[in-house]
Amino acid sequence: MPYRIEYLEEVYPQLAKIPKNMRDAIVKAINERLTVAPYRFKPLVFDWKGFFRMRVGDYRVIYHVRENEVTVLIVKIDSRGSVYK
Repeated sequence: MPYRIEYLEEVYPQLAKIPKNMRDAIVKAINERLTVAPYRFKPLVFDWKGFFRMRVGDYRVIYHVRENEVTVLIVKIDSRGSVYK
């Protein structure tokens, strides 16, 4: 069963700041990769423990897997230099 994708409201303004070609690639990667295998990407540590990171070009998608709801919650999308701040 594929995972359902949900976005926090804060993610939409973050996506709007990204150039359209890169934004399309990020959304495509989310829909193709995270719906099938969200655990295959890097788990985060310290302040981000319990979250995962997927890399798309120079951007990072930070997400949390809600296993009981079969949902992937996208919490942040930003360039690699500022995504963890």
